[in-house]
Amino acid sequence: MKLLIGIIITLFVSVWVALSLRQDPGYAMISFGELTIETSLAFFVMVLIVAFLAFYALLRLGIRLWQTPGQTLAANRRRLHNKARRLFALGSRQMAAGQWITAEKTLLKGAEHSETPALHYLNAARAVHHLNDVKWRRDLHLRKAEDSPDADPLTVQLTRAEFLLDDRQAEQARPILESLYVLNPRHPGVLQYLAKAYQQLGVWEPLRKLLPELHKQKALGPELFAEVQSAVYHALLQSAAASNSLDALRSLWKQAPAVLREEDEAFLVEYATALCDCAAAADAEILLREALNRRWSEKLVVGYGMLGRGNATAQLAAAEKWLAQHGDDPHLLLTLGRLAQRCQQHAKARDYLERSIQIMPTPDAYQELGELLASLHELTRAGQCFHAGLRLLVGKPQEQQGAMLPAAETAQQLQAPDQALTTAAAT
Repeated sequence: MKLLIGIIITLFVSVWVALSLRQDPGYAMISFGELTIETSLAFFVMVLIVAFLAFYALLRLGIRLWQTPGQTLAANRRRLHNKARRLFALGSRQMAAGQWITAEKTLLKGAEHSETPALHYLNAARAVHHLNDVKWRRDLHLRKAEDSPDADPLTVQLTRAEFLLDDRQAEQARPILESLYVLNPRHPGVLQYLAKAYQQLGVWEPLRKLLPELHKQKALGPELFAEVQSAVYHALLQSAAASNSLDALRSLWKQAPAVLREEDEAFLVEYATALCDCAAAADAEILLREALNRRWSEKLVVGYGMLGRGNATAQLAAAEKWLAQHGDDPHLLLTLGRLAQRCQQHAKARDYLERSIQIMPTPDAYQELGELLASLHELTRAGQCFHAGLRLLVGKPQEQQGAMLPAAETAQQLQAPDQALTTAAAT
């Protein structure tokens, strides 16, 4: 619409100028020394316009010619950048397909003219890392990435630490990661790899201090974080138990997360065992008994029978109260057999152990019964129990004769030949 109005206005002005010049074309004279040029004003104006347009065209042409080399270089640079981007995409696809050698060559080919050469070198180093036998090339690519103008020092150092951890060289990775942690204490990648380094080195106390930040920044998934947390406190518990310090044990128990104290049965049993070793068997017994009253657990009931210290008679009486609700639990019967044996109640111990084997034969039950029979000088039957437990331990099926059967059936089979001989002698 604006163009149409402009054309109309231009036509009207042109017509008006033409009519005006027709009535009075005007007069123009230019004198240069002895040279004099006379012409109409209209022609002179037209010459001026043509001269201006010619000068403008020549000026534009000169500017274009002056800019041509720079524009050519810029166009060539864009072409090379586009080619580098295509090579980076191709190299990434080759890495995803596991073509490590080809991916390395492709990425290096595009690195020289790329806007982000550091990414090319980092990915080339990652491709070589999967080859395992050319570490020098991987380190060379890492150094080139570090020297690139677009290099991010944090990314390069994290990649170097990752490679060292994969090579089980945590001692070399640790100072790199600790320096990064000082500068970036909330970076999830730094936290993740620093935790991995501490775990490989078995440095548990620094890792324990790192756990809150790991959880806060979600550097590890929920399952992996739970595994790391459990490993840390199990290791610290073993260390505290080895020190034979009751104060250290109780302090660690208070520091441990509630989820470990209430739900990690292995941790609870280990702590109770450590309490026993530190002459706090009564505390250990109360701890396990209260835990079993809250939630029945096979590990806890077996651990209760493995305390080995404290008032065995009271422990047996407490465990026998659970028979009303869990009388068919082979683990409870095994624990009762162990406690009765500690109380020197051999008949009761034998009965509990045989009932446990009848419900579910286990190597532990056969061993306990074998030791009990050996103490009673029933060596043949004890040997059969040991043999049966060993077969279970190595994964062999039970034999359908002798002590491979539950102890009660074994006793009946062993008594049968004796009865037959007695009858034959009487006749």
